[in-house]
Amino acid sequence: MNKLLKRILFISVGMNLVFIILTGFAFIKFDGMNKVNAGNKQSDAIKRIGFHYYERTTLFNELSISPDSIVFLGDSLTFRAEWSELFPGKNAINRGIGHDTTAGLLKRLDKVIEGKPQKIFILIGINDLKSQRSISETIHNYSKIIKRIQSGSPKTEIFIQSLLPVNEKKYGKILSNDKIKTMNKELRGLAKSSGVQYIDLYSAFSKNDQLPDKYTVDGIHLTGKGYIRWKEAIKEYVE
Repeated sequence: MNKLLKRILFISVGMNLVFIILTGFAFIKFDGMNKVNAGNKQSDAIKRIGFHYYERTTLFNELSISPDSIVFLGDSLTFRAEWSELFPGKNAINRGIGHDTTAGLLKRLDKVIEGKPQKIFILIGINDLKSQRSISETIHNYSKIIKRIQSGSPKTEIFIQSLLPVNEKKYGKILSNDKIKTMNKELRGLAKSSGVQYIDLYSAFSKNDQLPDKYTVDGIHLTGKGYIRWKEAIKEYVE
């Protein structure tokens, strides 16, 4: 009898524990869903544009740009640089976001224009080409970027930097340098028609129409030597 009572008691306690655990999971799930639903606009935004983009733009919205700022706008190539250390003594501001495109840059441009910086250096477009966006559409977005800066901050000097070559052996067939050169030709024409300066980074980096091994990690992103080469190519415009 004692054994039977002990078994019943054991089963009863076990069932109660299972009930408590299941109830707890249900509460957590329900509470979590309420939090997501309560902030569904924020959640949808993160899903749409990605955590990195969301993190960077929300940070930029809390920071200020002053009239003596030199702003570097772009994608992961810009994002990974330490511009304030590459150009000590200059108020160099990093506004790069990994994986960004011309469309993404357009969406976050107002905060930059608001500060009316002294100079803006732009390097964007490689991710447009990687995602199969046409060159004409990319240039169209680029033209919008230039016009909006000129309209909102007419005293800001604008520098269009050409796309860099890729190392096709390391990077594979994702993107060809022939396509990049076509894009750069259009960028040069846009700079001329818009009255802004064009910086030919492609030639500064290219060796036999490739990005040399010493300058790249994976065929497209830069090593430390690559960033020093970039600095040397633009320092006369920064200073």
